[in-house]
Amino acid sequence: MDAEAKGPEHLKAASLIAVGISALVIAFAAALIIAPGSPPDAASVTSSRFFDQAAIERAGDYRSQVRLLGIGAILIQFILLSILAFNRGSTIKRLLGRLERRPYPGAALAGAGIALAVGLAQLPFAYLTFEQGREFGLVTQQLGGWFGDRAALTGIACLLAAAGALLAMLLWRKLGRRFWIAGSVLVATWAVVVVWLWPVVVTPLFNDFEPLPEGGTRSEVLSLAARAGVGVREVYEVDASRRSSALNAYVNGIGPTKRVVLYDNSIDQLSDAELSALIAHELGHVAADDLYRGLGFAILVIPLAVLFVQISTAALVRRRGDDPNGPGVIPALALTIALATLVLGVPGNLLSRKIEIKADQYALELTGRAVGMVGLQSKLARSNLSDPDPPGIYQFVFGTHPTTLERLALAERFRREEGS
Repeated sequence: MDAEAKGPEHLKAASLIAVGISALVIAFAAALIIAPGSPPDAASVTSSRFFDQAAIERAGDYRSQVRLLGIGAILIQFILLSILAFNRGSTIKRLLGRLERRPYPGAALAGAGIALAVGLAQLPFAYLTFEQGREFGLVTQQLGGWFGDRAALTGIACLLAAAGALLAMLLWRKLGRRFWIAGSVLVATWAVVVVWLWPVVVTPLFNDFEPLPEGGTRSEVLSLAARAGVGVREVYEVDASRRSSALNAYVNGIGPTKRVVLYDNSIDQLSDAELSALIAHELGHVAADDLYRGLGFAILVIPLAVLFVQISTAALVRRRGDDPNGPGVIPALALTIALATLVLGVPGNLLSRKIEIKADQYALELTGRAVGMVGLQSKLARSNLSDPDPPGIYQFVFGTHPTTLERLALAERFRREEGS
């Protein structure tokens, strides 16, 4: 049977599959090329060597429940978006009909409405996760503060969704089949803007950031940075203890907004060697320009991802019989974006794990001692109630960091090789 006999729908389905597979292959290839190598074999260490059985069971109980709640939140999102895209009730049909009278404001309202609906649908899962954190002592925030944070985050999500839907509607109507080209530029630009502005516009809404004061910790940061040859614009301390007892640190921002951020919990609870390992790890991200690696990965993957979104959205719109130039496109667009984000998040997380293990290796080499890294990873796991060895499939799909056992295995290997 020739291609013409199979019909245009077959060709569209084949194109969708081809583009989707190509995007996934390119994403995995990009992750492997941008950060080659792999973590050490976690089988070389055992949980019982670093954690007592009660701590392992407690972390396992907490994380197993949180994993189920997280998966439930994802499922409810896709169920809701699928209903909006495939099987709308009479009320939703009437609402979309009214929005079609003014396509651009209608698209913005549709985007905000979908974001609000998803936020409300996921609220029970978020609340149960919050309560689990409080029960296990990980969350220190009160319920009123948590609801305030959720409301603020939902408001931000609605504003961003409205702006995104408005721009998508404009490009969809004006560019037709070339939508994916401009859409790719828009998404890539947005990724850069988020990394650039998020640290100075959004995160200060939820926490207080203060430059690290003069003292031993600041001196250690500057000493390690000098030894690494890394220019540090500023190091901040964040009042994370307002919400959680977790230990952590991170690097975000680009250019003038780049910053190393240490949790106040980390500064208060880690030993000198452990804090040095944490600081050196974050300096490793700066030295390797890991933020730019992440942006480079996104820029490589985005074009095919947006093309997939365009083809699949057009197919859904045809199936529904919606006006291809009206706000009825937005629910289908939201569903396909969510699907592409979830699937391409898998190679994205692979890249993240590779970047994190390389930062661990950098920290070991910079400090020259494994004892700090071993203590750090042990304390991080205990304070954050991390499962030292989570289920393999969950780690593959959702894990942004190597497992605790993989990180301990790296430190132990360094100890053996360097005698530290």
